[in-house]
Amino acid sequence: MNHWLKIALLSSLPVLSHAHTVSPFILPDAFDVSGANVSFQSAMTVEKFFVPSNNFKTSYLITQPNGQQLPIEAAASLKRFNVAEIETAEDGTYRIQTKDAVGNSGKYALIDGRWLRVRPVRAPMPANAQKAPEAPTPADAAKAPTSAQPPRMIAADQVPANAQALEVKNIFIAETYITKGKPSAIPAPSNKGFELKLLTHPSELYAGEALKAQFLFNGKAVPNLDVEVFKGAGSLDAEKTKELPAIKSNAKGEIAVKFEKAGIYLITAAYPEANPDNTKKPQAESLTYGLTVEVAE
Repeated sequence: MNHWLKIALLSSLPVLSHAHTVSPFILPDAFDVSGANVSFQSAMTVEKFFVPSNNFKTSYLITQPNGQQLPIEAAASLKRFNVAEIETAEDGTYRIQTKDAVGNSGKYALIDGRWLRVRPVRAPMPANAQKAPEAPTPADAAKAPTSAQPPRMIAADQVPANAQALEVKNIFIAETYITKGKPSAIPAPSNKGFELKLLTHPSELYAGEALKAQFLFNGKAVPNLDVEVFKGAGSLDAEKTKELPAIKSNAKGEIAVKFEKAGIYLITAAYPEANPDNTKKPQAESLTYGLTVEVAE
């Protein structure tokens, strides 16, 4: 079964996962290219990135081996993933990136000194259905024992009319690299936004070795960043270990991801990271990054 057909079949399966990371990804049908074109898909995923969980609206930016950039649109936009195709007439390394990918915004309200996530009002339950316990309101929390956790969410219809509100823009950044023939130099960082500066060529990764890179935000290092790594697997795969040990960037924003086995991997991180102290105002933008690479034997 070819790689692209396998992806298409896996894409129709439900996502059964407990993972805490939702990440955008781009997955080409080949990383080592021999033909005149390459197809790829993009989507959001929970842990098993061969299995899309849902789609997000995006166009793409292709950086060709000669450095020229070419914007393209998806050939098909489905409920759970996009499909697109690029021409690979020239030998060298191509970078494929999402462009202007924005998800649904998150809404917050300042209630009694805490920024609570505003959730939509739930639809009425059938009369014969068992009613789930309601989330505590801020007033309930004030009456609760001191050991109780303060609320982190509030229903939209419970937000006071005079409460300060904030909308957080969710931005998705996904990229991957493919090579036809001999690898060529990859683009330098733009020093704009959240990005990963690769210190190892992504088309020259082998089992037992490491990918070295540096996370940047507007050109400055992002230290102590939590980075998660997943090994590509679908629901039909025998390999059950999909989540690798998490790593942190060092004081210079650098990471080293060692791959013990050959396969396809997703490296993902978010900036700024979630702040457990909801007395602090959330940032206006939340950025989630995902890089897909192939590791050879």
